[in-house]
Amino acid sequence: MNALEAAAARSAWARRNVGEKILLLGGLLILAVALPPIPFAPVIAVIAWFIAYIARVPRKLYVAMVLAPAAFVLVGAFPILVALTPDGLAWSPDGPQRMAQVVMRSFAGISCTMVFALTTPISELIAWLDKRGMPRYLTYLAEVIYRMTGVLIHSARSMTEAQARRLGHSTRRAMIRDVAAQSASLFVIAFARARKMQEGIELRADPSAMKVLVISRPSQPKFLAISSALLLSLIAAWALLKWGV
Repeated sequence: MNALEAAAARSAWARRNVGEKILLLGGLLILAVALPPIPFAPVIAVIAWFIAYIARVPRKLYVAMVLAPAAFVLVGAFPILVALTPDGLAWSPDGPQRMAQVVMRSFAGISCTMVFALTTPISELIAWLDKRGMPRYLTYLAEVIYRMTGVLIHSARSMTEAQARRLGHSTRRAMIRDVAAQSASLFVIAFARARKMQEGIELRADPSAMKVLVISRPSQPKFLAISSALLLSLIAAWALLKWGV
């Protein structure tokens, strides 16, 4: 079990109804994209981090999972600072503002998404999708791919530990060489296991015939009411700021 699975299974919200979390965190994600980034993106980000605290999400893991994609967004947003003109590249007057908007929206959305990922076990999500009419073929394939990803992560970690014990990380040159060799080996392993996974799926019976017992997670009206009130309050605040009512 990787760190993400372990955190999701041990979260205080792990046994909460998936639909409730989708309403709250999915609604916040939509509002982070739809509402003006100032002042709503920072507010939504703070709400997401507060929810992570309430759900007892591991702090270090949550920070790492938020900052990693946020760093990619930040680097990818730098081209917004320039504009393509007939004379070539030029500084965009509104570039810094648009870059800040993109980064804030993305950070708020990532914060909401990672809270959901760290509070929802994959088994709970797949069971919820099954009940909502999602074709079993799709959920079964998603589950197999998720498990395969976990196996590959475990393989990569084992390869890294083996290289370190052989003093493969003693120098920078040796580390670069071993990382390249590990990447090549992992690439081959991924294709081999993907082929085996495909053969296994083809030889199996109807995936819908392999359902297991799933514990029912009834929705809590109080939680739904609080979540709806929070989302509606953000929308109402936007309406007040826009029309000055």
